Amino acid sequence: LSRNLSDRHAEIAAISLIVSLLVISVSSFSLSNPCLEYTYREGRTLRALAARGISDTTSFQEISTADPTRIFCNVLSKINGLNESEQAGIDTNPGKKRRLPMRRAFMLSSLLAGVQFLFANAYAPPGFERIPTQFMAALGDPDASQGTGAKEWGLWEVDPGPRGVWLRNYQSQLVDNNDKAPAGWMFDKNDWWLEEHGLIMEAPKFPVAPGRYLVTGGRLVTTGLTIDEEGAWKLDDGKLYDVTHLPCRSARYTPLSKGGSPLMARQSDFPVTPGAEMPEVQGCNKQDYAVLFVIGKEATKEL
Repeated sequence: LSRNLSDRHAEIAAISLIVSLLVISVSSFSLSNPCLEYTYREGRTLRALAARGISDTTSFQEISTADPTRIFCNVLSKINGLNESEQAGIDTNPGKKRRLPMRRAFMLSSLLAGVQFLFANAYAPPGFERIPTQFMAALGDPDASQGTGAKEWGLWEVDPGPRGVWLRNYQSQLVDNNDKAPAGWMFDKNDWWLEEHGLIMEAPKFPVAPGRYLVTGGRLVTTGLTIDEEGAWKLDDGKLYDVTHLPCRSARYTPLSKGGSPLMARQSDFPVTPGAEMPEVQGCNKQDYAVLFVIGKEATKEL
């Protein structure tokens, strides 16, 4: 926050140029499936989500952002099955013309997603300071830019996914361990959470504290969110849908009877398609929550 505005603009312009060059540098490769979306967690990890085309289920590849060029090459080789020579740009078949640039839709979406990702990590608007990424469970009309009921919203201060328990391990890792997960959190059989891959998660902290938050869905909109003491909320720009991270799905389950438990969840229902509702679990009520990335909070005023 100590740098002046012109320095920030120069940094943002440089980042945008680098991302553009990266996208163009791999445009000679052909994709069998252009439906690729880049997203991130913890602000340090990039995930390539290839929906449909690689297999019958969604395939994730999590890779370090330390080498952006290798990120793009690894993603492309995963989809196209390229060998090492092809990844290095060596023409292993000179007599066969390479198919020309990837589909424009992929280039555009990759560019925009990449710029937004790097922009969000390098810049905080006036009045905000960056924080390690947190995850907000929100309820509301996806088309609304303001509303009430934020007292029913929760916050995971750390990514609950890596701390979760697979449905298939419910008995061995939770029930047989007095409902204590390997990561140390306690499972509540009367109020439990699932995420999109079939992981049982710890519950977020309720309620979200009133204040100003910098939120994003990892797509095009990064904006301020205000929550007041009465639970009213308002976005500075966009709609709730715009700041919802679509690949992240979460739902809260409350049993209607003793039989309503993770044992009744169908593992074949997972992973959940990005943007789709979480599956029902027999014997339980279900409440879907939108997931927002919280990447900043209101800046502390200097005395």
